[in-house]
Order: sequence, then structure tokens, then C-alpha cells
Amino acid sequence: MVGGVATAGDFSVLTLLIRVAHVPADEARAPALLTGACIQFFGNRTFTFRAQRGPLTRQAKLFLLFEAVTLLLNWSLYQGLLRVLKWVPPELLSFLGTFVVFVCFNYPIRKNVIFKLRPDERGGA
Repeated sequence: MVGGVATAGDFSVLTLLIRVAHVPADEARAPALLTGACIQFFGNRTFTFRAQRGPLTRQAKLFLLFEAVTLLLNWSLYQGLLRVLKWVPPELLSFLGTFVVFVCFNYPIRKNVIFKLRPDERGGA
């Protein structure tokens, strides 16, 4: 659910910038990625990993650190895809690149590092 909302935010910003504001596709990617990242942090913390008991500042710092890597991976893969698959609409390339980075890097880091709660932070009966 969170991923869908974040993807919709990312896609909306990317499409708006490319198709309405006529921003070049390679320049429109960064603001779109940042939009999706903001949605991901709060959505993952609240819904996906139910990690509200964890310290917000620790999670935010880790998220920012790893999201910088994620943004670099997404940006680099997108630039490569734009050059190699010139006939594919840039919005579809953004989906492909983001999916690959999410599966291979994002989700494992978020689950096992950023939003992993210590035993004393977990709720329970």
C-alpha cells in the first residue's frame, strides 16, 4: 500500500514535470524521487513496519543515509536506461529502475536496519 502511494506520488511529479512543465526527463527524476522518498519514510514507519515505538531521530537519520544511496542508485540506473532504451517512455523506465532498486536494496535495508525494532521497543502482550 505504502509503495503504491509513494509510486503514485513519484509518477505524478515526474509526469507533471515532463509533460506539463516540459522539464527534461533526466532533470525531472530527482524531484520525483524525493517526493516518493518522503512518502516512503512516514508510510513505512507507520504502516509497513509498524515502527512508531522506535526512536524517530534514529530512524530518520538512517533513512536519510540509506535514501541518499537509494537516490544515487535510482538516478544512475534511470540515466542508463534512458540511454539504452530510448524508445521506451521515460515514465516506464522510472518504474523499472525503481522496482529493481527497491527489491535489491531498499526493502532489505528498511526491514533489517532502519525500521528494525529492538526487543524492548516491540509492543507485545
